[in-house]
Amino acid sequence: MNLNKYILLFSVILIFISCDDETDSGINPVPINHLEIQANILNGTWTLDQIKDKMSIKELIPVTMDGKEVFMFDDMTLTISEGSKSGGIYSTLNTYDEKIWSSSGTWIFQNNDKNKILRSDGISMSILTDRIHNYAQPKRYFLRINFTTSDDNKEVEWVFNFVRECSSPYNEDC
Repeated sequence: MNLNKYILLFSVILIFISCDDETDSGINPVPINHLEIQANILNGTWTLDQIKDKMSIKELIPVTMDGKEVFMFDDMTLTISEGSKSGGIYSTLNTYDEKIWSSSGTWIFQNNDKNKILRSDGISMSILTDRIHNYAQPKRYFLRINFTTSDDNKEVEWVFNFVRECSSPYNEDC
């Protein structure tokens, strides 16, 4: 019986020691910056691709204009670099029309919203990012960009669906 008391006392002491408050020891948790996380996801080269391997996203056409599939951007790539919470740089290859996608420019997060980007040409874009990941294959990221342009006093709604693949499923920087 005396041994049981010692075990109980030792257990209680162990619980108190393991429940120490980290803020008392001078360790402050680092705040999460959602803009910085989103910018890191955006950094890289994106290609237009039909999304087929994500159960929560229906198959998506790479580019639509007012809801209709268009093929003029099929070979386009979008490269986003130097992304941070302050914005970054973008460049495109094989763009069809400079009014829709200029060959290069800068961008910022609009109103500190990780899902809104304002390009240097004044076009405001809504974005959605998601990870398409099968643990046996490289990570793939999905990027949907929606924006509106004006053509002869008529607004045109564009939707671009990009994919970026990482070299390894274990690459945490990707």
